[in-house]
Amino acid sequence: MSGLQKNNELPSWLWLWSVVLMLVGVCAIRWYSPVFFKEHMMTEQGVIENVVVVFLVPAIVLSVLIVKNRKFLPAGKLVIWYGLMGVASLFFVGEEVSWGQHWFGWETPDGVAALNDQEETNLHNMSSWLDQKPRLIVELGAIIGGVLYPLYRYFRGTELVRGSWQYYFWPTWVCFPACLIIGFIKIPDRLFGGQNIPFPFNMRVSEIQEVYVALAFMIYLFSVWVRVSRDRKAGLLPS
Repeated sequence: MSGLQKNNELPSWLWLWSVVLMLVGVCAIRWYSPVFFKEHMMTEQGVIENVVVVFLVPAIVLSVLIVKNRKFLPAGKLVIWYGLMGVASLFFVGEEVSWGQHWFGWETPDGVAALNDQEETNLHNMSSWLDQKPRLIVELGAIIGGVLYPLYRYFRGTELVRGSWQYYFWPTWVCFPACLIIGFIKIPDRLFGGQNIPFPFNMRVSEIQEVYVALAFMIYLFSVWVRVSRDRKAGLLPS
């Protein structure tokens, strides 16, 4: 079958339409009310940050469920991989809200504030190794695993074997839209500079990219959970 066979993992409103409409909605809000966008969408306690949390909490729960049911997985290395996905999601959500500081408003300890670029209780503002470099790894992973590899399989006409560890490791087409945005949303900014991007697209795209990373994590792990559950019932996985 073609790599674009009818999908039966997740509903299209989750992996396709929500991805497209969310980006359109963000641009529309910025165009219609730049003041509202600045004051309520992009602040530390704004809509964008909280949407990231909304997507990452299910991702954490799904990773726990997958690891808890590890006896159904065809390879032990998948357990490690999904465990790491859960840890990454937990770190991501913790750093996004400065481990609760944005919600509860405590003062940053002096020692932490001296090391933190924004004087917050988080790690990613202390070192590029905890901010830019992880971002780059995720971006490259989205391009390679979520965009290029599915396209390669499609044009080669190859399918991953159900029940193999590769089938549950590699993202399927449900991750393609979110990964496409993750991989390419920052290209105009890098090529032309943010000040040269026309309104209403001249926004902090790194924040928008974070939303799609969180969404991609959730979609990927949800897809894995559905496929593992389906194939276990079909007798393709250990019971």
